[in-house]
Amino acid sequence: MDWETELIDSFETLVHRDFPNPQRIGCPGHDSLVGLAASLGDAQSRMVLAHIRQCAPCFDELKALRRKTKS
Repeated sequence: MDWETELIDSFETLVHRDFPNPQRIGCPGHDSLVGLAASLGDAQSRMVLAHIRQCAPCFDELKALRRKTKS
């Protein structure tokens, strides 16, 4: 396992434990996550990324979208 994969896996454990957010309160929406998964580096993406650090469902959706865009 490379360092990036290990870091993401560790972050995934943390965000699911500390920020489960099952009702998805304050989530930025699917289109914002699609933009972030495509690596758009603007202010909106930074705000979405800040949210993802505190929302397990959005983290999961982003992770799935990133996998999909890499295939």
